[in-house]
Amino acid sequence: MFQFLKLTPIILSGLIIGIILYQSLLIAPSINKLLSTQDASLYLRFIWPKFFIIISAISLISWILIINYSPNQNTAKIILITSFILMLICYVMIPYMNSAKDSGSDALFIFLHSTSMILTFITLVINFILIIKWKY
Repeated sequence: MFQFLKLTPIILSGLIIGIILYQSLLIAPSINKLLSTQDASLYLRFIWPKFFIIISAISLISWILIINYSPNQNTAKIILITSFILMLICYVMIPYMNSAKDSGSDALFIFLHSTSMILTFITLVINFILIIKWKY
């Protein structure tokens, strides 16, 4: 059991990678093609907050597991707390992004949306790095 708990952060990073790729490459583009702009907006406003919270929670759980069962994994600790913080930032930005879109502030919306995409991409990359740099 102890060995499994030591390796769980690798599995959770793989889950984070899978969630990001699935949501970004399959779900979001499909919604924009299949639904009207108004319906797509409603659905995306419903699903993206959950996306950011789920990844934040997985990152935090993984970080706690490392603290308790693999304390020598310093790179992993940094990666997972960074993953948690980046996804929390994205979550906090959502109301501002929605407000900018609703008020027609296209420049602000594009800036905030681009920032959330960049932070999500960074989260994807650092979770790949965690898997590569894991000390077995």
